[in-house]
Amino acid sequence: MPFFPIFINLEKYRILIAGGGHVACRKAQQLAEYTGNITAVSPVFTGDFQKLEDRITLKRRSFSYDDLLNADLVIAATDDGELNAGIYRRCHESGIPVNVVDCPENCDFYFPALVKRDDLVIGISSSGKAPGVSRAVRRILDDRLPRHAGELLAEIGNLRKKILAEGKKPADNQEYNALIEHFAEETEGVFK
Repeated sequence: MPFFPIFINLEKYRILIAGGGHVACRKAQQLAEYTGNITAVSPVFTGDFQKLEDRITLKRRSFSYDDLLNADLVIAATDDGELNAGIYRRCHESGIPVNVVDCPENCDFYFPALVKRDDLVIGISSSGKAPGVSRAVRRILDDRLPRHAGELLAEIGNLRKKILAEGKKPADNQEYNALIEHFAEETEGVFK
């Protein structure tokens, strides 16, 4: 059964990453664009983690199950399959959503392939069946989506906010509808 795509505000979530290798770092890099409330635990971190040190907390030590006590969302990305499975079990018992990298059957959520233009975010998923397909679709969309799509979205969003502040409906506003149409024309080539 496919996973339901959902967009959430991660600011209120305490995210724990168990592991310090390349896969853990990739997850940390993705998440750091959406929140600074991330802690990674590992005795050793890859060099790329050092670039994130000003945005996330790095704890240079072995993982402890007590680390889960302060977590709302967990990524198990150690190189120890038994430990990852243990993290999954503990999270499940505690009701903490968990993603065990490279083990789809032990995931409550998946990381989508993302195309991002400022606040415009497109998530692509194969529901864990073939992540390479999601990456291929992401590359296609990323190549075709205009670089200024986020700026267009910001302009539309600002107008919408102004219209709502006046107590009116954006759908009834000609300028708003014209900007939506302009956005559609600018991005139409993405899906052809």
